[in-house]
Amino acid sequence: MIAQLYNAYLGELYGIVFFKTFAEKYSDDSHNNKWQTLIKVEELTAKCLKDGLEALGHPCPGYDQEMENKGLADANKWLALPWQELVDTMVPWVAPYQQRYQQQADEATEHRYLFTLVADHENAIYDYLLAEQRGDNSSLDILTTFMNKYA
Repeated sequence: MIAQLYNAYLGELYGIVFFKTFAEKYSDDSHNNKWQTLIKVEELTAKCLKDGLEALGHPCPGYDQEMENKGLADANKWLALPWQELVDTMVPWVAPYQQRYQQQADEATEHRYLFTLVADHENAIYDYLLAEQRGDNSSLDILTTFMNKYA
């Protein structure tokens, strides 16, 4: 179970690099506040996971070269996409993670808080993307609600 949580932590390091790449390089600056909010979600989740894992005796590095490389490579593949196409691409990409993390949280017998955190995090990002796909102007509220819950 700790391995699943640690892998989720590494995923947060990946996500930070992924979203920072978009914040720095995406051609349409009108979405920068969205990238900044997604970065905050990833950073908050990483901090909470790191604190939780380290309290359980599992050290977590603040940096991982493999996740850095993967986050950069994946972001660079999609940087040229217009916003709606990018969102349409990200929804099915995030869906399996959302399902896996929710299932892990539902089945967790230990460390439920951490598994719920990971599931809530992925649900928030997935629900945010679905709201963006629909053109919902209050989509960022989904991410803000998540951050308020765990801040």
